[in-house]
Amino acid sequence: MKFGKFETKNHIFMAPVKTALATPKTGFITEEQIKYYERKAKGGVGTIILEPISVLPSGKEHPKQTMLNTDEHIEGLKKLADALHQYDTKLVVHLNHAGRAANPKASGEILAPSPIKCPSTGQTPKELTNYQIEQLIYAFKENALRAQKAGVDGVEIQFGHGYIVHQFYSKKLNQRIDEYGKDKFKFARELLTAVTENLEIPLFIRVSGSEFVENGITNEDLSKIFALAEEFGVSAIHVGWGNACDSAPWYYNHMSLPLEVMDNKLKEIRELTTLPIIAAGRMHKDERYKYLVEGKIVDGVVFGRQLIIDPDFPNKILSNSDDYLRCGSCLQGCLGNVKAGKPIGCIANPEVHKEFVVEKSEKKKVAIIGGGPAGLFAGLYLKKKGYDVTIFEKNNYLGGQWVLAYKSPGKLSMKDTLDDLIRKAEKELEIRMNTEVTKDTFENEKFDSIIVATGAYPFVPPIKGLESYITGFGFFDGEEVKGERVLIIGGGLIGLEVAEALVKENKKVTVIEALDEVGRGMEIVASKLFQKNYAPKISIYTNTLVKEVKGKEVFVKAKDGEESSLGEFDDIVITAGTKSENKLYEELSKEFDNVYLVGDAMKVGQIIDATQEALELAEKI
Repeated sequence: MKFGKFETKNHIFMAPVKTALATPKTGFITEEQIKYYERKAKGGVGTIILEPISVLPSGKEHPKQTMLNTDEHIEGLKKLADALHQYDTKLVVHLNHAGRAANPKASGEILAPSPIKCPSTGQTPKELTNYQIEQLIYAFKENALRAQKAGVDGVEIQFGHGYIVHQFYSKKLNQRIDEYGKDKFKFARELLTAVTENLEIPLFIRVSGSEFVENGITNEDLSKIFALAEEFGVSAIHVGWGNACDSAPWYYNHMSLPLEVMDNKLKEIRELTTLPIIAAGRMHKDERYKYLVEGKIVDGVVFGRQLIIDPDFPNKILSNSDDYLRCGSCLQGCLGNVKAGKPIGCIANPEVHKEFVVEKSEKKKVAIIGGGPAGLFAGLYLKKKGYDVTIFEKNNYLGGQWVLAYKSPGKLSMKDTLDDLIRKAEKELEIRMNTEVTKDTFENEKFDSIIVATGAYPFVPPIKGLESYITGFGFFDGEEVKGERVLIIGGGLIGLEVAEALVKENKKVTVIEALDEVGRGMEIVASKLFQKNYAPKISIYTNTLVKEVKGKEVFVKAKDGEESSLGEFDDIVITAGTKSENKLYEELSKEFDNVYLVGDAMKVGQIIDATQEALELAEKI
């Protein structure tokens, strides 16, 4: 495949997804990082666009961001390039400076063209001096040349997503009165001039197809960028979406956002340039990559999170196999982990950092009680070891609480992942549905090990007079809220998801939370969407306890001890947390050897916790 001067074995690219796998502060590439990318190369991707490299420390977004700001960094990058080249996979280095979007904990002083606050970080930058602009351009040039010395196959410069280059040409973000303000593309031209002066490898640029904000990037802006790209011999235009400060949900392409608007915008962009276009943005969803490539709207497709959940996805789709796991775009393990300072993860691929090693061992017969995420993943990993695995599921469906998760507003994409997981489990494991397990089950049929993955049940607080209610589980399982005024007791993840659903039904919703904030456990982008779209329509009381229910009237007590009535409510939904369901474990462990707990049955957590525990348990047994 040819993309301008760039040649690669296929049309599939990996997006520059942050991993937090580099060394803290210094940003040297680690062995773990090399293995992470090498696993993607094994899966068949033609080109890996490396996670963002900050050309200067002042442009960093997190403490473990990869750097290339000294010659000492070249060796690690060369090792990575050499590792990928073994699989005929090309490596493109993505260079950036976050500007106003930088993280002060990682970057120190924040610098940008103009002192305009970044809503995502809450930080207001200092205005770059002309000398600092010169230093910044020089840093891009030097980073590009170091990448070239390391033997990479191309360099990509971030021209979009609300980062430094974008901040210069944006009418909204550049309020300078000097020459860089009068000619907003002066910085971009000087940057390209410097970078291409001694660069002998192909050059890409990345842009935002749309920011989805008022006064955002226009087709006129894009046309000027494309004209510069042609002038300086750019090989491909890489299109993404949103910007990091003002439209984070679009920047991270949250699962609740529509797909059609991106496709329509790509059609417009196709008319603006003859340069090759590669595009990102949930391309796996509904196999959009086929439609866009076959229709010659794009020349190449860029997968990010899809290659995290299933590194072998390229090989599978190129061979017309559907034996894959589709990403649900939940952002819990990838963005959530990195934002929390942890290495990148995935709710449905606990092997992101450590591949499951199958060692020869005596064949065993294993029973798993519960077909939720923990049970299914434990079963699949034990099957890899050659064990005979039987899953006992009391319901007529598999998936456990995951089934409830995708019923929340905007989360339907998570059903894709679960459907693929279930299909895989049904192919490989013996599954007995509608089966209640007791200790007698294992008196009649012998197993070497028993895994209890019975999940959790809703906790209902002891509130005086509370008689009529439904739980959050019950709500998402189909129990109807008929009244107009609804009280939700518990403002955690499930409580807010119930609130969102009820607001969509035009209910008058009140949320009571005992702690000082709502939304514990909610992924960061989903939280921002809740605050913007739903919170203004909901009455939220924090640091508040429900003391008593008298008929329909509800009485509460605030943290300061003041008691009051909230009035009458037609329905009450309890979302006050969950408790581990492990009574069966206690019973079985007294009668049998080798009985194990996993997932919520052991400790209540999120899907990512359950799947990771399942892998670790499978290694142990």
